[in-house]
Amino acid sequence: MEKLLDVSEAGEVVAGETVGKQCEEHEEADEQQGALHGRRAVGELGVARHRRSGQGGAESSGELRLLPVRYVRSLGPPLLIWAATTAVVVSCAAAFGYDPSRSATWARWDSIQYLGIAHDGYDLSHCTTSYTPADWCGDAGWFPAYPWLVRALHFVGLPLGGAAVAVSWFFGAATLVLLWNTFFKRRTDVTALGALVYAAWAPGQIYDYAVFPLSMLAFFTVASLWFLHRGRYVAAGLSGAVAALTYPLGVLLIPVSALWLLAQRGSPWRARLRRTAYASGIAAFGVVALLIDQRIETGHWNAYFLVQDKYHHSLQNPIAATRDSLRPLVHGSPFALLTAPAFQTAVVTAALLAVLVHTLLHRRTADRLDGLLIMWALATWALPLSQAAVSIQRSQAALLPLAILLRRLPRPLLFALIAAAVPVAVAMEKLFLQGKIT
Repeated sequence: MEKLLDVSEAGEVVAGETVGKQCEEHEEADEQQGALHGRRAVGELGVARHRRSGQGGAESSGELRLLPVRYVRSLGPPLLIWAATTAVVVSCAAAFGYDPSRSATWARWDSIQYLGIAHDGYDLSHCTTSYTPADWCGDAGWFPAYPWLVRALHFVGLPLGGAAVAVSWFFGAATLVLLWNTFFKRRTDVTALGALVYAAWAPGQIYDYAVFPLSMLAFFTVASLWFLHRGRYVAAGLSGAVAALTYPLGVLLIPVSALWLLAQRGSPWRARLRRTAYASGIAAFGVVALLIDQRIETGHWNAYFLVQDKYHHSLQNPIAATRDSLRPLVHGSPFALLTAPAFQTAVVTAALLAVLVHTLLHRRTADRLDGLLIMWALATWALPLSQAAVSIQRSQAALLPLAILLRRLPRPLLFALIAAAVPVAVAMEKLFLQGKIT
């Protein structure tokens, strides 16, 4: 049984206190039931083989034969869904006139920045074109965790572009596997499988296949949220640190985890502060690592901000920004390809509103996990919309873990969101490949 707290925190747990008690009791019951069935199956298989062969090692052989069955249950459904989704994405790229086997097909706009960091590290210099000489240019305005992995694969012999695509696709599949084995608890009911399908087709899906770090962000965000829920604060902090080093929206895990941990009324303040130091404090080291790396490579602690400053990310009202993003649905043709970003915003907004309303209607049965996920989702939704000159459709891809809450919606509503997300994802893929969205 998975431990609720790290060994280092075992002495801090007061008598009768548990983290997410009601949810974890259900999860533990599921795990115990699954383990019981597994042991029975192993025992029955071992007895049957023993009777047939009379060999004393038959039970051990039965366990070995059962091992692939366990892997099929853990990996089968998410990988099948990912493979089917990938087949559609690849087929669409080919149908749109792009060779899916070429890494250049999946590289657009900021992809060149990540490939540049992976190839030769950070670069920072005064601009010579497009901007004033006082402005700063270079690839220091992007986060390094994804390019570091790409560089590692390139170091062992993979082509740079191919390595970048491989990292994106790997984390896309791994995120579905992680969701299935953690929050979805390997349940084969319709809502769990439907939520997994939604995660595979979540708004901004094309960025999980392109040379961008969004699939990697999704994986470590899910991992950090899961470890927080399970009370494993050091692991949550480490996952959060990687997320914070992967993409700017990953930094939100630091304040979200801190607020959630400090708001747990059933724990003494000393325990809350210590857990916050573990989870949020360790996650903050991701930001520290970014600053140190950029200081070493560029000579400036604030290299990221120097580059981003020229884009003038002024503050704006996120609700007004959402309204403006939806205007093409009212003033334009709903069947025009260029309205796909507006439809994507509509799907994201509908999914978030559905989750909020459902949680309010069932607030008496809502638990700490609901609070954590809603805090994270609202922050991740609002921050990009609160800044001008930010790619909203790319930022919406960071909301993939919202699928965790969608599995609790009524089936018709969940299916409606899936039915809307799939064609929007196909249209957004075409726009991305044509270079019409950033």
